[in-house]
Amino acid sequence: MRIGVMGGTFDPIHLGHLRAAEEIYLAFGLDRIVFVPAARPPHKDTGDVAAPIHRYEMVSLATVFTPDFTVSPIELNRPGTSYSVDTIRELLRMYGKETLLYFIMGVDAFLELSAWKEARELLRLTQVIVTARPGWRLDEVERVLTPVQQAALGHPTFKYLRISEVGPELAQGAPVPGLVLLVEVVSLDISSREIRQLVEEGRSVRFLVPDTVAAYMQKNRLYQKRPTRPRGGGRKEEDLHRG
Repeated sequence: MRIGVMGGTFDPIHLGHLRAAEEIYLAFGLDRIVFVPAARPPHKDTGDVAAPIHRYEMVSLATVFTPDFTVSPIELNRPGTSYSVDTIRELLRMYGKETLLYFIMGVDAFLELSAWKEARELLRLTQVIVTARPGWRLDEVERVLTPVQQAALGHPTFKYLRISEVGPELAQGAPVPGLVLLVEVVSLDISSREIRQLVEEGRSVRFLVPDTVAAYMQKNRLYQKRPTRPRGGGRKEEDLHRG
């Protein structure tokens, strides 16, 4: 079985995530894409991130009508900090060592990969696929990495290609340990940070996230600006005149 693994904070998931997953799924002939929301991401202040259960539910709603897209609570069920290498090992135990895993990540995340736990092992256990993000150049990734980062990753080799150039040798062959595929996909100019900002400002996020996700955010008041408490500890005006 060939499985794509797309991890992330998904705070919230948006159409850019889904479009990238769709293109990789089709081009590489994968059997499914598993989205893995990070419960306690080590690189972010969890106080600034929506609760894991909310992010999990939003990914579930975003993928509910796509049979080959699933969401895993694997990191929500595991105590402690969420490390991708631990998740990959657990997925291999679940699906069997004969399963081929394709680890899909944005270029911004990949440029920080050298600081991740056992980053070199991730490149050995999976086929790493790096997708473009607005404002980032995939064809400059190898040049941007420092010698220290290259060493931490085990001096990987890089292959840059457009999604239309993914041929049978990649779509049907086995992953190549230490090879990083830099794949240009349709890059939607959307970011989770911008969506959170729009919600806080009371503006529409329609056509940026699935309607099911937008409704969930509205129902649970996610990312909305917190009302400032009135002076006097929030007591009502009539209470101030009592006694």
